Amino acid sequence: MRLLITNVLAMALLIFGAASASAFATSMGSNYTGGSVLETGDTVEVIVVFNTEGANNIALLSASVLFNDAVMTWDSSAGPTYALYVSGGKNNQYLVEASTNLSLRAGTSNQILLDWQNTALPGGNRDGCGITDLDPVSACGFTMAVLTFSVANAGDDAAFTLSNSSPGNILQLQDGSNPTNTVSGDFVVTTPEPTTAVLVGLGLLGLGVAGRRRA
Repeated sequence: MRLLITNVLAMALLIFGAASASAFATSMGSNYTGGSVLETGDTVEVIVVFNTEGANNIALLSASVLFNDAVMTWDSSAGPTYALYVSGGKNNQYLVEASTNLSLRAGTSNQILLDWQNTALPGGNRDGCGITDLDPVSACGFTMAVLTFSVANAGDDAAFTLSNSSPGNILQLQDGSNPTNTVSGDFVVTTPEPTTAVLVGLGLLGLGVAGRRRA
């Protein structure tokens, strides 16, 4: 009986350990302040960070930023071209940009691909276990992208969604397994209704006319 209990506990620990080792996470943040109302021409900066949890066997990494292209326009992007996630020197493993990185997925106008793949590059010093934009503490991860959007057509809310399950998205290790990539950080940008803006404008115009009459 004791042997059975010991075996069960050992198996549970192995399962827990395997689950812990697969605790990858991708997070999205922005400079947008919740509740603020943006108008046409205002910009929003979106930052996406991947946390490797110190893993050194990532083969493929793909996530997406989905946005409301009826309201927002994707203006520009920036980010690293590669990320070292096995510390050391020459010929160690890196994640580098895939050819589709920072592009709209074919056939879409609102899905920005963040695509990375494993390779070995000579030299380099981009450490994957340093301070990131979203995590001021030490985190084993790297900034995948910084995306800039502008309000093109005010009048509706615009949702930004970080996805790991959209077409083309994957997290795959070198052994072919696909661990969970937990995503977080979805948010909604508020822009004014056109009718509200018109009413406010008419109200200000009326005040101006009334002021002139009094004068």
